[in-house]
Amino acid sequence: MNNDFLNYPINYTIEPPLWFMVSGILAIITIYFINKYIKFGKINKEARPFILGIAVFIGSYIIARTIETIRRYWIGSYYDIITATPPFTITGLNLILRLSYYIISWTSITFFYYMFEQHVMKKGMKKNTHYVLTIFSAAEGIFSCLLYFTAAAAWVMYGVICFFFVIVFFPIIFFLYLSKMAPTKGQQIGWIFVTIGFILVLLGIMLDLPESYWVVTHYMGSPFFPPELIHYGTPILQAAGAILLGIAFANIYKNV
Repeated sequence: MNNDFLNYPINYTIEPPLWFMVSGILAIITIYFINKYIKFGKINKEARPFILGIAVFIGSYIIARTIETIRRYWIGSYYDIITATPPFTITGLNLILRLSYYIISWTSITFFYYMFEQHVMKKGMKKNTHYVLTIFSAAEGIFSCLLYFTAAAAWVMYGVICFFFVIVFFPIIFFLYLSKMAPTKGQQIGWIFVTIGFILVLLGIMLDLPESYWVVTHYMGSPFFPPELIHYGTPILQAAGAILLGIAFANIYKNV
């Protein structure tokens, strides 16, 4: 285990406010898309379900992210998961909050991917993705929770990694395909920015997950990213990606 990371001091005057800043930015984006969803009920019923998927996903992630911020800084600790060997041995309220983060996050991600595959890919583009993102997202949520209960958690971790790669890289391919097939230049650019925003959010989430640190440390020897990036860079990456995603989706659905 990398002592530089484990011994890195937590700045409570900076780190929690950074995460609450992320929640605030997401709240503004959620309000925008809820308003868009209401307006689309009158003028565009085809785009409305996917807008709902965006709003539900972002709104739910606000709750999940706030729960994890409270757990990490005031109930548990930053390092109580990564210093353990699977199954991760946290208990009580600490465990309840961690599982709540996963359940809320992955339920909303599954809902978002279902809306995306059903209404954008299948109905909009006439492409059947067989709901691979929806199914793998649900499986990822279940396997992530199992890490905290099963003695075979090391094997469960392989499932978590495999599912995660599918739900990470397939959307990038889909977004780039949508950019290529978009009918207007503005929508083409919009899907490119969706891809970039998605990657930024993804990096922020991956680097922030204690499970990611555990995998890198135990299977690759030592982490290749500095502790400053984990403590301060991850919320900034998520905030920047969320803003880019919000602007991109707003541009894509501006005139539809």
